[in-house]
Amino acid sequence: MTFERFTVKARRVVVTAQEQARLLKHHHIGTEHLLLGLLDVPDSTAAKVLHELGYDKETAQADITAVVKPGTEELSGHIPFAPRAKKTLELALREAQQLHHNSIGTEHILLALVREGEGVGAQVLAERINPISKIRAAVLASLDGSRDAAAGPWPAGTPATEDTVSAASALAGGAPVGSHHLLEAMLRAENSMAARVLRELGVDPDAVAAKIDELDPETTTDANPEEAAARKMEIRLVDDEVHVILRDPATVAIAKKVTELSDGPIHGVGPVAGLFVPLWRSTNQLLLQIQRMLEPESEEEEDGSAASKVAKVVRTVLAPRLRR
Repeated sequence: MTFERFTVKARRVVVTAQEQARLLKHHHIGTEHLLLGLLDVPDSTAAKVLHELGYDKETAQADITAVVKPGTEELSGHIPFAPRAKKTLELALREAQQLHHNSIGTEHILLALVREGEGVGAQVLAERINPISKIRAAVLASLDGSRDAAAGPWPAGTPATEDTVSAASALAGGAPVGSHHLLEAMLRAENSMAARVLRELGVDPDAVAAKIDELDPETTTDANPEEAAARKMEIRLVDDEVHVILRDPATVAIAKKVTELSDGPIHGVGPVAGLFVPLWRSTNQLLLQIQRMLEPESEEEEDGSAASKVAKVVRTVLAPRLRR
């Protein structure tokens, strides 16, 4: 299955769906993972529609876990699409065509999820949003001037452009995409015109990576507070404890205030444990992502899909940094 006609955000949904399947130790990417992928791109049309209807990622995770239990074996390599998920992505193309749209956005994936109707994704949505046809009505009402493809700064591009933008988005993670993410993604794009020109001019991707790490983004127009705070974070293993260290002054100030108000450390005891669940889940997901980048690459990952291309770029760019 190819994803050339998918918008950048729609590709992020597909990549995230694979990550969600892996996190849950499921052997196939199902419609439930596509739903989680849609909600993991919060600025997309699909996520905005679902949020307006009172449905968020935490609710989806709880609903899906109640229906489909996590697996028991760690997975590596490429995870295939289940038949219903594959059908949903095919229906997304039909939805785009029926609306006379040139590209497939998150809104079309959501419409297809509802249209498919029998997958876990549609089932859990139907339990919360009754009738489920409200979703289609809400999506259609939101389309005037707000489509993913129209809202972003990127016009329709070649497959190389789409691959580069998708890889840059993956490299940025939860931060805004910066010019340095685009530069590294461009250099690693296989068989692209830009990569060939730069390499024939003697531009070494590893040298570019080293220079990016050397320069301070805070002195450029790529500066943003979230990435600045993240650059001060660290994960350490101390005996049998995982220490997540945050050095951002704003976070430290809040922690000091909370410690004063609570008269000591905050422990995940009793109902308070629920407050810690998102942090626990995010930390586990981050550690699993890093583990996969550092493990030997599986031959199954080389399937030529858009998701595998993005994963290869991310591994190539980030793994050397993680091993320092």
